[in-house]
Amino acid sequence: MTLCHYSSDELDELRQLLKSIIDEAHQKSLNISDEDIIEKLFDLADHGERDPEKLREAILTKAA
Repeated sequence: MTLCHYSSDELDELRQLLKSIIDEAHQKSLNISDEDIIEKLFDLADHGERDPEKLREAILTKAA
């Protein structure tokens, strides 16, 4: 049974991306919680999206 289908490098990249998206959302005073950002990021990643800019855009555009 696989508990995590992300490599340690992928998790590190997602962590860095997550931090930058949360910081940007706070700076822009967007109406999205940190928990919603986390959920959306991993939902998109779980469905195969790995492009950082597409992930950022998908999350922040819906929050604006």
